[in-house]
Amino acid sequence: MSYMGKKKKDCLFHVDGFEEWMDQFCSDSCSNFSFPNQIHIDLCETEQEYILETDVPNVSEQNVVIKKMETGLNICILHKNISLQRIIPLPATIIYKKMLACLENGYLAIHISKNEVANKHEEKVLFQIEN
Repeated sequence: MSYMGKKKKDCLFHVDGFEEWMDQFCSDSCSNFSFPNQIHIDLCETEQEYILETDVPNVSEQNVVIKKMETGLNICILHKNISLQRIIPLPATIIYKKMLACLENGYLAIHISKNEVANKHEEKVLFQIEN
């Protein structure tokens, strides 16, 4: 399920460092327009989660690796012998939340729960398993 184009809601919860994260996120996104080989990320928010999205046409889940780091996420996409990478800084309070990735119709979405805490030993963001 993609949330591209979904109307953003007012912040319903207070998260320490979120505004600084947004400022950094926006300045990083603007600086990437001059570099076409960078991964452009959009950020959405719902009542239950934050959602990071990017357009990755013709890429399969096997070619996407999302690693959790102490300071954020490292997204690496391999496609046709080209490797694209982007490090997304996240506030410390968010990096330990439950995360789940979904790749559908060329859109990669990383869902970050506002409430659920992840297993401490998770080093990668796993992909949602289709039923």
